[in-house]
Amino acid sequence: MKKVAVLRCLITSASCAATGCFKAFNNKEKAFERYQGEDIQMAAMWTCNGCGKSMLENQEGIQKKIDRMSLNEIDVVHLSHCCTKTRDNGEKYLCPKIAKIAAELEAKGIEIVNGTH
Repeated sequence: MKKVAVLRCLITSASCAATGCFKAFNNKEKAFERYQGEDIQMAAMWTCNGCGKSMLENQEGIQKKIDRMSLNEIDVVHLSHCCTKTRDNGEKYLCPKIAKIAAELEAKGIEIVNGTH
């Protein structure tokens, strides 16, 4: 069984119940459509540790979360759509904090998928 996790933005989590992510996962639609015919398990729903100073103050905490993904044999981490930001000119980009976390997960052999719903 493939273990899937979702990483989302701490700021967004203050007003988001993750229902869109779970609905897409449960129905194997949107970014989870790739798992049609596979046995999958939602193994984690986690957040970054925030932007700016709070992220720097809690680097040990985020490292524990990253290590836990590996220890719990998570196969793939989906980056929720809230991890993608929009510049004033309309250009989309991945949050730099999330990009750093994603790179560390990939270095541990965990697949990264951009998007949930």
